[in-house]
Amino acid sequence: MSNTGYSLLILIGMSLTAVGGLAQHRYYSRTVRRLAREHNEAGSVLVSGRGKGRLRGAVVVLVLRKDDEVVRAAAVMEGATVLARFRDRPDWIGLSARDELPRCSPRTAKAIVDARSRMPGRQRPLPVPRTRLPRSGRGLTRTNA
Repeated sequence: MSNTGYSLLILIGMSLTAVGGLAQHRYYSRTVRRLAREHNEAGSVLVSGRGKGRLRGAVVVLVLRKDDEVVRAAAVMEGATVLARFRDRPDWIGLSARDELPRCSPRTAKAIVDARSRMPGRQRPLPVPRTRLPRSGRGLTRTNA
């Protein structure tokens, strides 16, 4: 294969990546607009956050009550490719976003903390909730307390 062939292959790959990224951004925008339209009520706020992992990431979109951060609606997208899709989380409705939410991966927990830190009027960063899994791949560590 000549240099022109390799250049063409790289150009096609970059173009597909760009088109996939734009499509995923449009999908994210549609999801945010849908949740905002369905829950356009006084006392509610829509926030979004992301949690990065080594290979995969998570994005959450939450509609919370301003006073006590109770979840009114939630959608989570986890994945490693532009083919990842949002999934509604009706099991979180009525629970406080301040607590650990059920069936929540470490990436999703980070995304929730990021989303809560973006609430209007928030002054300081939030602590990351404890997860049941160790943060590093080195196993559990012992601390002297």
